[in-house]
Amino acid sequence: MSEQQREQTRQALQQAEYWWQQMHLPASEVKGIKAPSRYRAELRRCNTADAAMLTEGFRTLWLALPESVRLQRPYSIEAWATVAAVLAHITDAQSCSFGASLGQWDSKTDKAVVSELRLQQLQGARSSQDFFRRLHRLVKQLGGKANPKVLTQDILDWFDEHYSQQPRRADKRVAVRWALDYFSLQPKKA
Repeated sequence: MSEQQREQTRQALQQAEYWWQQMHLPASEVKGIKAPSRYRAELRRCNTADAAMLTEGFRTLWLALPESVRLQRPYSIEAWATVAAVLAHITDAQSCSFGASLGQWDSKTDKAVVSELRLQQLQGARSSQDFFRRLHRLVKQLGGKANPKVLTQDILDWFDEHYSQQPRRADKRVAVRWALDYFSLQPKKA
């Protein structure tokens, strides 16, 4: 990835974070105009990336992205529609990675918030529709608590890996990052 592409991706991630803030933060905390609540409501009802593409909330994000990012890959619109629909369910921004959010220990049940099986199902998603459905479910299971900026990058990385013909180093793959972060929070077994 060239330096120019990295900069454009960084700008796109900042734009996505700002878009999320407009949707979820109180008007007093938002720089600029707060997004209408119907944007978030429409996106939360979407069951597919295709449905998300037809919402005003998604169009607001899509048109705010740099044109070079929108045209970068043939699957960009589907990836960003997935980002919009999933971020609509995040109500509380966390500072940890998505994998760490999934692996947080619930003191009431003495288990991880998300089971190992659910993580494996997300990692093994074979299609973008399956990925969308599983990711959507996990964010709901987390109670809307996740890091929107990190999750946006993870979603874009998943689409790059899914549609790319070039193999990535194992430690750089998003599924491996999620697993490492997930298991880093598990209590050590004797």
